[in-house]
Amino acid sequence: MARRALITGGAGAIATALSARFLERGFDLLLVDIDADRLEAAARAAPDRIRAHRADLTKPEDLEAVAELIGATPDLSVLVNNAGVIRPGGYADLAYDDVALHMAVNLLAPLRLTHAAAQRFRAERQGCILSIVSAAGMVALPGSAAYSASKFGLRGLLIALAQELEPAGVKVRSLFPGAVDTPMLRYEATHGGSVLNFLNPDVLTADQVAAAAMKAMDGSRIEVSLPAGDALLARLICAFPALMPKVLPHFVKQGEQGLKRFLKSRGLTAAPPL
Repeated sequence: MARRALITGGAGAIATALSARFLERGFDLLLVDIDADRLEAAARAAPDRIRAHRADLTKPEDLEAVAELIGATPDLSVLVNNAGVIRPGGYADLAYDDVALHMAVNLLAPLRLTHAAAQRFRAERQGCILSIVSAAGMVALPGSAAYSASKFGLRGLLIALAQELEPAGVKVRSLFPGAVDTPMLRYEATHGGSVLNFLNPDVLTADQVAAAAMKAMDGSRIEVSLPAGDALLARLICAFPALMPKVLPHFVKQGEQGLKRFLKSRGLTAAPPL
């Protein structure tokens, strides 16, 4: 019987690239997503090996159903926490419902599903919990306070959990990618998202993230950043937050130039400010 991996956000761009790589390795897949139509399309890539499960991870009953799947799915050996959401805007400008949405999808859902996977994998003395976190879990920047809070919380759990589960032979791996060319990033780019997403000369592709995620799963490091150089800068800024007002103007100018390049290259137009 084939090994199985469960991927949340399973109908998205990163999950699609991840799914292809898992299938190549002989895994069967359980894809979880809120979008039924996109899930159906994703399952058609390998209908005999992909099972689709629609769930709204902000609903307690749906979240518990996925947690039960983690406990009951035969030969499950990998959980991929991939689902994520962002609502652009400064913290005080967001509706509180949007703040709560960040927490529900980006933090509370992976906490619950990771708990279910940790219990099962520890008992079986096997498995990997792989989380696609975000560079925002390394460094908190203005314009992404709620998003960063959710990702910082998840990172804290995963660092501690890695130490707890390693003696049982369970891997806990976290990937921290910078900006990735996905519908979520394009929405941010056109709806007032932070220009600091665009500091790097090139935006990552979903396939680059998938490749790095598989290497992280195979490797021994509990945290992997993509691009690798981002981790050093992020750690420096977080270690000395008083540096932020001094370096931020330079980063904003660099990010504005990157955003313009991104919009032009994708034929996109930014929405007018409210």
